[in-house]
Amino acid sequence: MATGKILIIDDDPCILTTVRRILERRGHQVVVHDGGPNCTNTALRENPDLVLIDVNMPFLSGDNIVGLFSRQNQLRTAPLVLFSSNDETQLRQLARACGADGYISKSELGLAFTSRVESFLTNGSNRWANAEGAPITERATPREHTGHRRNPN
Repeated sequence: MATGKILIIDDDPCILTTVRRILERRGHQVVVHDGGPNCTNTALRENPDLVLIDVNMPFLSGDNIVGLFSRQNQLRTAPLVLFSSNDETQLRQLARACGADGYISKSELGLAFTSRVESFLTNGSNRWANAEGAPITERATPREHTGHRRNPN
């Protein structure tokens, strides 16, 4: 099992608390951000191995955050994963369109969720997977990738 530091950006305190507990039980270090301003500063300061980003937030949408993070050299190694309760087809399309490394539906909070998170940690941003974990080879706007920092072995 790959463990790492995970930044969760979401405006829902219940989701932040629930997801933090799930991931900490699996041995991950979790940092949360409430989706307001300064999420880029938090990511730069914390240097996460994975970033889970809610799509529907009042201050800045998840796809816009992906765009901001993609322009930061220091943030290019962490997979950026959209994390939303949106319809899965819409979520998949949005993730591809904005250049995210993948997506996870909030309806997956359980074993499937932790498996997907750990898969992104293990495989880095070179893995673009659908809900079943099967690789998807195309991405509409690939981000520059400088390599994954963690060696899970």
